Amino acid sequence: MSLMTKWALAESFKRLLSQRSMDKITVKDIVEECGVNRQTFYYHFHDIYALLEWVFQDTADRLLQETRDYGDWTAGVGTLLEHLRQDKTLILNAYHSVSHDVVDRYLKRLLRPYVMQTVRAQGALLEQSPREEDVEFVTDFYTLTATGMIEEWIGQQMKMEGMEKRLRKFYTAMHGSVCFMLGNLAESKD
Repeated sequence: MSLMTKWALAESFKRLLSQRSMDKITVKDIVEECGVNRQTFYYHFHDIYALLEWVFQDTADRLLQETRDYGDWTAGVGTLLEHLRQDKTLILNAYHSVSHDVVDRYLKRLLRPYVMQTVRAQGALLEQSPREEDVEFVTDFYTLTATGMIEEWIGQQMKMEGMEKRLRKFYTAMHGSVCFMLGNLAESKD
């Protein structure tokens, strides 16, 4: 019952967020939309930002479950972009609110498994297996880069032409440079 209530609150919140910016939504609006009382809301979430975080976490978990093949970078990112387009108003309203960091964490959570798989696959081509800390560093580097590109697209109201093409170029550049980076890191004393 508790999880069903959380989902009901989340759906009510998403409907409201699809209509207006987050700073124009109150707990009262959410509970009225959902048909529960304020105490029920506060039993599950300490504020609206916690609810937004949970919505993105739940969505990320579901998307990652649907696309378990992390080896196909372009398909995974394509799925992510399509999801963002479908929830465009919701994403833009969340992104342009004070909760920009929640969108940032959401994108990183979705992108990291794909980047990690690519880095591991490229690292397997090296003569010597890369150190795990180097794999983590390179994964973080490329995850942040891809996240930045997608956030730039969101910041431009998702109107930036050729986003898929830019991400394909990113992937192509990544393929050529991951081994180089891992090799350089293996040779360094750090």
